[in-house]
Amino acid sequence: MMTTYRTSELELAAFLKTRGHRLVGAKPNGRLVTFEFDASAADDANNYFSGAQTPARDLFEAHRSLRALIQQVREHASQRNVSEPSTNERQPSHCR
Repeated sequence: MMTTYRTSELELAAFLKTRGHRLVGAKPNGRLVTFEFDASAADDANNYFSGAQTPARDLFEAHRSLRALIQQVREHASQRNVSEPSTNERQPSHCR
């Protein structure tokens, strides 16, 4: 099983993406989206919190693409929730 590094912080995720880490997943987690990166991203996460620098333009582009991904994940999750019948809809009318 592959180990991943997870974060729900958009700025950290953008930094990791800028540093070349592969985004392997994005999943809804309540109001947030959790980004999953390859396990080696953990070392660069420590660099982020230590104040490592990265080109601003690259960081901005990664941030923008992740914001778009967040929107897609939320839309997909809301469409999935709409298509799933509620508990009352699943029960026959004589059971209500």
